[in-house]
Amino acid sequence: MDVATENALRELRERDLLRAPCLSCGSNLTFQAETQQLACGHCGATQALTFSQAKLAERPLSAQLASAELPADRVSEQLLFSCPSCGSRTRVNAEQPTLSCGFCGSRAINPEAQRTRLIEPAGVLPFRLERPAATTSFRTWLAGKWLAPNKLQSGAVLDNLHGIYLPFWTFDAQAYSEWRGERGDHYYVSVSSTDSQGRPTTRQERRTDWSSRSGTHEHFYDDLLTLASRSLANQQNHVEAVLDDYDLAAVVDYDARVLLGWEAEVYSIDLAEGLEEARTTFREQEHDSCKQALGGDEQRGLRVSTTLTEESFKHLLLPLWVCAYLYQGKLYHFLVNGQTGKVSGSHPYSPWKIAFLVLLGLLLAGAVYYFVNQYQTATSVSTDYQP
Repeated sequence: MDVATENALRELRERDLLRAPCLSCGSNLTFQAETQQLACGHCGATQALTFSQAKLAERPLSAQLASAELPADRVSEQLLFSCPSCGSRTRVNAEQPTLSCGFCGSRAINPEAQRTRLIEPAGVLPFRLERPAATTSFRTWLAGKWLAPNKLQSGAVLDNLHGIYLPFWTFDAQAYSEWRGERGDHYYVSVSSTDSQGRPTTRQERRTDWSSRSGTHEHFYDDLLTLASRSLANQQNHVEAVLDDYDLAAVVDYDARVLLGWEAEVYSIDLAEGLEEARTTFREQEHDSCKQALGGDEQRGLRVSTTLTEESFKHLLLPLWVCAYLYQGKLYHFLVNGQTGKVSGSHPYSPWKIAFLVLLGLLLAGAVYYFVNQYQTATSVSTDYQP
């Protein structure tokens, strides 16, 4: 490629970067979670956003689409980002969905980044919590952790708390399962025998009545949510805790303007891998449903064959506040749902409070032992007494 063509393409890409200049002063507008509109941090001017769900729909899965993967050795394309605020030019990766100026911190959205991947987002759930609200949610959550050190509220440094749009897949599928197995129902019979002294005794003996059963189960699974990012792989339990709190009914058609002023991540778990995870989940849930249908006090030999049809998916961006904080030199993590404020994370424990609980448990155990011993002694004296 000659220099002139390369420069022309670079200029096209620079113009393609999504910016929203303020009509009053020319500064960049950013998306405000509290007001759900664009606002200028320089002069305070605002610009309304109109959200819709007209284009938000599941895409049918095809064999070609489900198995498609990007070449592992694909070369990352570079371009120059011209900051609209300070004029500096920075070399950036073409795949970066949000471009930040290293000099003044201004951000722009790079639509090219979404096009370098196989699938563009179908919808986005706009942030509802600004940074102060996310911090308050964390402090409230921390206040409920009685075993945390008292100084943690003031000692936890949250300088790197940042809001980010994370990529997710949602999957739909119609499941049809055929199952077969044996159920065991307990019943009791009276069994007569003799004791060691030859006297007749009767006892209840439990037995199991086994019977073969079979049946079918059908269910349509809607919007199974799976994370399409590896960046939080070491916090999977915390991610799952905040995932359940998303209200996906509030997802709107993808509008890159809601990313202005925020970070965003391009998916690193492709559709094929996400689909395999979803199919495993579908089959596990079908197995549990068939197990429940089989019933009985015991079960054995349950076999379930599940067929999935009408499979479809959506690619979504969902809001999350992420933070790794230091306390007394040790690193802890927490996540805040950017829509509802639900928090999940790790925190230090106070050794003094733990020691107090252990001591309290020992004292309670000692008190119970004392009163039981006193009661047994009093009962024994009363029984032995002969007037």
